[in-house]
Amino acid sequence: MRRRLDIVSTSNASDLGFLALSDLASAAERTDYRVVGGHMVALLGYSFPTPGATIRATTDADVGIARLAAAGGELHTALQLHGYQPVLGNQYVKSVGEGELSIDVLVPRTTSDGTAILGGRGFDPIPGLSLALAIDPIQIETRVTLRDGAVREFVVPVPSVESAVVLKVLAWDKRMADKDLADLAALLEIAAAFRAEIDWQLDQIPLRGERLDCARAAQRLLRLPRKLPARTRALLQSFIGQA
Repeated sequence: MRRRLDIVSTSNASDLGFLALSDLASAAERTDYRVVGGHMVALLGYSFPTPGATIRATTDADVGIARLAAAGGELHTALQLHGYQPVLGNQYVKSVGEGELSIDVLVPRTTSDGTAILGGRGFDPIPGLSLALAIDPIQIETRVTLRDGAVREFVVPVPSVESAVVLKVLAWDKRMADKDLADLAALLEIAAAFRAEIDWQLDQIPLRGERLDCARAAQRLLRLPRKLPARTRALLQSFIGQA
């Protein structure tokens, strides 16, 4: 699946985020990766517009790659060639005129949430990324007009809507951040509005692997009183099967 976007940036934070995405697209052209985090939700929101989905601004670009790719170091070298410097093993930064560009490189979680040492560098593992990497991404052709009128064009692979929901449910289960619930609400609105266009297996029993992990985490979330708006709760119950 492909989507084509024409976006106008309206803030410095937005400029920085899109510049980082543009650099990532160039640096990672030989790497199998997925854009995750806030940019994942924003790009899906632009690609599948629905009034119920609120898009939040984000500056950091989060990218998920396989552990073998992380150990190989090709993306590490490519980011350095694009002017980025490693800061915390898996975080890369580059200073520009009005701020700092930041790219965080993440890997799939296996049996531990602890830092994964791969190729001599530490990486944060995230649950749900194995599924996102295993499913064909949505290729998003993006044309961004920055505030100064400059135009950047790039193509980035984003997880499917279903994979994005899995990532966000498991992210909430791990850190219980309100931003993950806001992102999850937006993704569920997209799933509801575009159900006929997207592949969806989270409601098919029996669930396995990270889909099963997602269903179990969703049940924990649903048991929390007053944590979810009624609309989000109903969508979560409708779109994710019982564990």
